[in-house]
Amino acid sequence: MRLEDKTKAIQLRKSGFSYNEIRAEIPKLSKSTISNWLNGVELSAIQKERIVNKMKNALERGRIKGAWSNQKKRQNQIQEIQGKAEKEFEELSQYPLFSVGVALYFAEGSHKFKRFQFTNSNDLIIRLMLKWLREICKITDDEITLRLYIHEIYSYENCEEYWSNITRIPKNMFLKTIYKPAPHKLKKNPYYKGCLKIEVRGSELYWKVHKWQNMLECLL
Repeated sequence: MRLEDKTKAIQLRKSGFSYNEIRAEIPKLSKSTISNWLNGVELSAIQKERIVNKMKNALERGRIKGAWSNQKKRQNQIQEIQGKAEKEFEELSQYPLFSVGVALYFAEGSHKFKRFQFTNSNDLIIRLMLKWLREICKITDDEITLRLYIHEIYSYENCEEYWSNITRIPKNMFLKTIYKPAPHKLKKNPYYKGCLKIEVRGSELYWKVHKWQNMLECLL
């Protein structure tokens, strides 16, 4: 029986069958036995191509399955976050600052990268948004990253110091400033201090705000 199995395994291998396909044709055959039997079997280019294609297809199916599993897991996480946001809404909506912050983000916040990102050049607006983050959302400064965007002609004015005073966050916690090429050599606005981007680490707050926006709209 073993000799018949070995002969059949070799024939299947020469036909371009993979190890798993051979095991499906010959039950109760271990991988080590197949490996020993087929170790010296030479395959033609066509047979090798068939096996390689089977392996590629298997890998692709694995990637698709893994991607679907990750997507499902992420959807469950988002549902959990937004469920929490829904429970928080009733309490937080009692504070006027809550609605102001949600509306401000709806109007001027980023909705592209699925992270909380808010950019503005007005220091009062920046102060207001940070107050909202700290007092309403209970976000700590360690969870916040700041980055200044400004034209090159203002690069010697130490605008980082200005925004550090506005935000009460040390300059060493700022990300590297992005200098934009200026189409002109003269400063049209000597009081301009650039745009400051506030970003909160992770995506939880983004999905909370997204839920709060939808709930506020339902009240209008």
